[in-house]
Amino acid sequence: MSRFRLGAWSTVAAWVLTIFILSSLSGSQVEHLNVFRLWDKAAHFIAFAGGGFVLGLALRVSTAWSPKKVTLVTIAVISLFGATDEWHQLYTPQRSGADRADWLADTFGAAVGALLIASIYARYQRKDCPAPPSD
Repeated sequence: MSRFRLGAWSTVAAWVLTIFILSSLSGSQVEHLNVFRLWDKAAHFIAFAGGGFVLGLALRVSTAWSPKKVTLVTIAVISLFGATDEWHQLYTPQRSGADRADWLADTFGAAVGALLIASIYARYQRKDCPAPPSD
């Protein structure tokens, strides 16, 4: 495995671990960490957009899948992870969990992250392709 692929998958693992650790904190601990006073849904959106981006990148560099497949699989996997994150929070002190609005913010964030990496790759590929001859 190339160093870039290893780095991409290591970043995905670090993201998953970070989300798991943050979900394991009590509500008061999370509030203490929220130094920017982000709205809960915005925090979910931003965190899961990051997850969509890093997973999309890891899949893009590791598979021969089409950009559409990478994007759809990324959104589905990160959305599913968001659902398990909400379930996990049901068992965390001072956390509500099973919040559909949080899960939707996770899913929309995943979509934005996945679409962002797809657009970056599309732009990168266009730069490598010669322009078509003009008539």
